[in-house]
Amino acid sequence: MSEQRPIAGWVRALDVICLLLALVAAIVAVSGGFRAHIGGLRLAVTSPLPLLVWCTAVAVVRHLAAPQQPLYRELPDRLAAWSRLPAIRCAAATMIGTRPAVLVVGYLAVFMFGFANGRAPLRHFDNELLNLPVRWDAGWYLQIVTDGYRYAPGDPLVQQNIVFFPAYPMITRYVGRLLGGDMTGYVAAGMVVSLASFFGALVYLYAFARERFGEETAQYSLWFLAAYPFAIFFGALYTESLFLLGTIGAFHHFSKRQFGRAACWGLLVGLTRLNGSLLILPLGVLALVSARSARLNVKALAAAAAPGAGLLVYALFIWRLTGDPLAFATSQVAWGRTYQGLGTLVAHQYAILANAGLDGYVGTPGYDVLNAIGALFAIATVWPVARRLGLACGLFMLINILPALASGGLLSAGRFSSVLFPAFIWLASAVPSNHRAGWFATFAALQAFNAALFYTWRPLF
Repeated sequence: MSEQRPIAGWVRALDVICLLLALVAAIVAVSGGFRAHIGGLRLAVTSPLPLLVWCTAVAVVRHLAAPQQPLYRELPDRLAAWSRLPAIRCAAATMIGTRPAVLVVGYLAVFMFGFANGRAPLRHFDNELLNLPVRWDAGWYLQIVTDGYRYAPGDPLVQQNIVFFPAYPMITRYVGRLLGGDMTGYVAAGMVVSLASFFGALVYLYAFARERFGEETAQYSLWFLAAYPFAIFFGALYTESLFLLGTIGAFHHFSKRQFGRAACWGLLVGLTRLNGSLLILPLGVLALVSARSARLNVKALAAAAAPGAGLLVYALFIWRLTGDPLAFATSQVAWGRTYQGLGTLVAHQYAILANAGLDGYVGTPGYDVLNAIGALFAIATVWPVARRLGLACGLFMLINILPALASGGLLSAGRFSSVLFPAFIWLASAVPSNHRAGWFATFAALQAFNAALFYTWRPLF
């Protein structure tokens, strides 16, 4: 039998365009379409018919020019093959086994415990199930999604939405427009973006861990991460999932010397959170370690600089909006983030414990204890991570937890610790198999407790 000739890239590109047009047409048929303004151009897609016409036209051109190997024949086999991949199967099992349970706990807590002050401080829907994702910082992201960035100069203690970086709200905006362009569509889009990003991050995590420790450790890395007490944010309208996806993707492709893909993920990380730009440091270490020639060294260093490019892009936008390219950083003061140093944090926590005792420390305020547990977990695992996974992974953990502690104390420390993926790889490799069930049970119980606090508007961070 003669071998099939490889299909041209432009032919496969037309196949992908056909699929995307058909998918968007299906979404528009359900959601009613959307209207948008891109610069001075008004874009309105309110009917699936034009999309289907274009889909048909592209398909006809493609098959007249290159009738061989149509995608509709290959796609089912490819999807079946992908579904059998260990990374996909394990990621899907982890998602199904953890994310719905967390949302169910939050939904039940709303009715069984009630809201902290008797009512939700922010509501977009009367239906509690629809309103469940609208919690805490989700309101800020939805404000950016619907109204864009706003800046009011004056009192530095007034909270401004410019402190929230653009990648997550912008992706949510465009997905939400496909889903109808109303608040229901935007909230649904935020959940889709968060959960899809988390799924992608789990797939990358499996691949990254398997190459170093084998399939068993890779599998348990996913479950440790998903069961972690602060993993509730991976299923919320927050940036944790997108940040996790970008960081693991950058590390994975850097380790495989795929610097173009690593740069794309690094750029995304730089546009996702303020501390995303610090990814330059561990990626720079990887670039120096993995370089084999001057040419590859330049490519690696350029890819390592991509997170900084993301920060620069946002700084230029903020400069145009406010006149101060660092306004997004100085505005953190309104959220209680001012540099105090690690010594001040330790002394303050010790003073509370010494004067009030354990009972008083837990009660002033209780959520500090939860965040302290997350911070201690992150700090305690830095050294073993550096020994087992390398200096770059240990450095990644330090730059994501120590600056946050120095400038904000225990504020959101647990949430920041949830994205430190090397810690969960190390944990999966270090915990004996007969102890794993106990770790999972403990993690899951604390995550359920945190979910009850989070969804009933009780302070968690």
